[in-house]
Amino acid sequence: MREYRKGNWSVAETMVLIEAKQMDDERRMKRSSGHEGRSNKPAELRWKWVEDYCWRKGCLRSQNQCNDKWDNLMRDYKKVRDYERKVAESQKGDGEPQQQQQHLQQSYWKMEKNERKEKNLPSNMLFQIYEALVEVVEKKGSDHVVERPLTVLHHHSLPPLLQHHQQQISSPSPVPILPLPLPPPPPPQHPANQPPQSHHSDSDTKRRRRNGGEGTSTASGSASHEVGTAISKSASIIAEALQACEEREERRHKDLVSLQERRLRIEESKSEINKEGINGLVDAINKLANSILALASNKNQQSSSLSPPK
Repeated sequence: MREYRKGNWSVAETMVLIEAKQMDDERRMKRSSGHEGRSNKPAELRWKWVEDYCWRKGCLRSQNQCNDKWDNLMRDYKKVRDYERKVAESQKGDGEPQQQQQHLQQSYWKMEKNERKEKNLPSNMLFQIYEALVEVVEKKGSDHVVERPLTVLHHHSLPPLLQHHQQQISSPSPVPILPLPLPPPPPPQHPANQPPQSHHSDSDTKRRRRNGGEGTSTASGSASHEVGTAISKSASIIAEALQACEEREERRHKDLVSLQERRLRIEESKSEINKEGINGLVDAINKLANSILALASNKNQQSSSLSPPK
């Protein structure tokens, strides 16, 4: 299961996405130039290929994130491109009022961020990203112009009325195509004053249809978080049970020691009592013997005094 990165896109991730989109366009153009016709794969599968390419390049984004980011890039790119074309036209002075020419004569790359916001232009489009988008978008547009006549090669198989109608559609009145002016290089900016790249303008409709890779990653992340929480709770419960068991063992050991000490004291007191009883018995026997001896001596004396002298 892939863990997708969230937050703002870095410049490196944006360049990888542009490269992946360019490779995808070339891959689909090569496939459509054969006998198979244009690829009928849904957009989800194409953006899944872009996601896999980005992952191989170290850009850990989902297909929905890549799709939303590309839509935002195209929106900002078209705004800057149209503004630069108007600037180029105003510098030629072809029918534009003088006030409007002065209003448009400053290039996008020479304006400050607040001036870009006042003109309803993207405030953080980098020249490096713009050049990469010019290469991808203009190359794709030229490839489409080359392929367009292929759709009318087999018009002879249609009925005459439809042939006449299709000829009118396939040969429209020529429209002058203005060449895309090359933007001037941006003025040098100090790294300390350069704001970080933050393309964070996601549309609400894109957010609502995020039910693919990012939703899966969110579900997997929440499931792994719940598993980790359950494991930590189980570990804490086991630790508390072991600690309680050790405390009970220690209390039981103390009770056994105290019981053994009481038993020893009782045995010592019994032996002391027995010793005192034996000593008292010996004293009594000695006293009794002395009394018997004294009584015997008195009888002997009395008998000797009562006997007649010889």
